Amino acid sequence: MLTPSSTPSPDRSRPNRRLAILAAGLVAVSLLAAAPAPAQQVVFDPRNHIENALQAARQLESLANEARSLAASPYSHLVQSSQSLHDMAELARTARGLASSINGLERQFQTLYPEDLTGADLLRLLEQGQARTANARRTAEDLARTAAELERLGQGRQARLTGALTASETATGQTAAVQSTNQLLAVLAEDMAALRTLLLAQSRLLAEQTARDAADRASGDAARRRRWAATAPRPTAPAFDPLSHADD
Repeated sequence: MLTPSSTPSPDRSRPNRRLAILAAGLVAVSLLAAAPAPAQQVVFDPRNHIENALQAARQLESLANEARSLAASPYSHLVQSSQSLHDMAELARTARGLASSINGLERQFQTLYPEDLTGADLLRLLEQGQARTANARRTAEDLARTAAELERLGQGRQARLTGALTASETATGQTAAVQSTNQLLAVLAEDMAALRTLLLAQSRLLAEQTARDAADRASGDAARRRRWAATAPRPTAPAFDPLSHADD
């Protein structure tokens, strides 16, 4: 009688080993698939995150500062300043009396203030004196008109100066501050132009007075020389004898 043996045969145990190996392989594959590779793992670094956030904040602040620095000043008086300077130039262009140009001065001095009075008769000397008096009046009137016009222009300049100072104090950016400074310089340029215009008018009047005084003296001297150089006519003898009753 045959007794069954407890030891499995080689043929029956071989499939079981294959299944075990296959199952172990599947488990290993599933574990490898479930667990990410070291190169694919997402690592959160708090320090790096904070540094990136600070860098982004600094960039935003830099852009904001740059925008503020490029902001233009809301105040401008360019139109008023340009008009004021134009009016001052117009004052010089419409000057009367003593001419303000080189060619005009040369013509006026040859006519009204001649150096050589030889051949000028008394009537000619009188006409030149009257022309000099009229020219002096126009020159003095021109100076007074210039001073009055500059006073009118100066009233608006004070308001522009106040506006420029206020804009300079409230400027929030570099560009606005530069523009506000330029506004102040524009007002100072107006002041300088007004002072220059007034000094030119005063110098014209002073030159006219000096030339007129010299010409009047020369004209008077010439008139006296002609008067005393003229031959005096002989007096006509009276029709009666003034000595006939001298002994009475």
